[in-house]
Amino acid sequence: MTHAEMSEVYELYALGVLEPEAAAEIDQHLRDGCEHCERHVADAMGLVAAMASLAEPESPRAQVRERILGVVKPQRQRPTRNWMYAAAALAAACAALIIFSVSSRSELRHMRERLAALTEERDQLRSAVQILSRPDTRAVGFGRAGNAPHGRVLVNRNGGFVFVGSQLPELGSNQTFELWLVPASGAAPQPAGLFRPNAQGDSVHVSSAAVDARTTKAVAVSVEPSQGSNAPTTTPILVVPLA
Repeated sequence: MTHAEMSEVYELYALGVLEPEAAAEIDQHLRDGCEHCERHVADAMGLVAAMASLAEPESPRAQVRERILGVVKPQRQRPTRNWMYAAAALAAACAALIIFSVSSRSELRHMRERLAALTEERDQLRSAVQILSRPDTRAVGFGRAGNAPHGRVLVNRNGGFVFVGSQLPELGSNQTFELWLVPASGAAPQPAGLFRPNAQGDSVHVSSAAVDARTTKAVAVSVEPSQGSNAPTTTPILVVPLA
């Protein structure tokens, strides 16, 4: 049958009273993903459901009810089993769809977080290159390569400083490293930024705080709560003298 011919029998198909040969053709179209048939069958089922809701409910006479039940009783087991299978298949499909949806959202969130981290890392490196390119930038090394923390602090009195560290200790999930500028005058250290190293213990952190070696004695690093602190709450794990 053509689609034009099928258009006249979609309602019969929805009612389940279409001739087997014609119904088989529509079944095949649906299996093949025919959008025309899918749309029209859905419309036909909606129409049949709407027509069914228009009928006024009426209780059959006792004799009629007994005759109908007597006819259909031998055949009840098979359709009930079929409906159970269909319900189970539908439940499994819904569960799979929910799992796929949750998995897709989780993957998308992970990709967004990864993109944000890469963007932040790119911006940090770009700022570090700008500081390194200035003629008055000075590099101060600390530690030795190996298992102990080591790296460099690059300071510029007009344009901030860069902390480059390796083999930094592992942090707890509720902890962060905080940088401090230690004044030469003996005043309280000033917070200069928070950072967390990668899984290998490496980190590059750029601070916009200007560092003048004449008034700043050292750059220190301490372990603080994840939100940071206004003053060090632990003994610094690193103190890098600038003099």
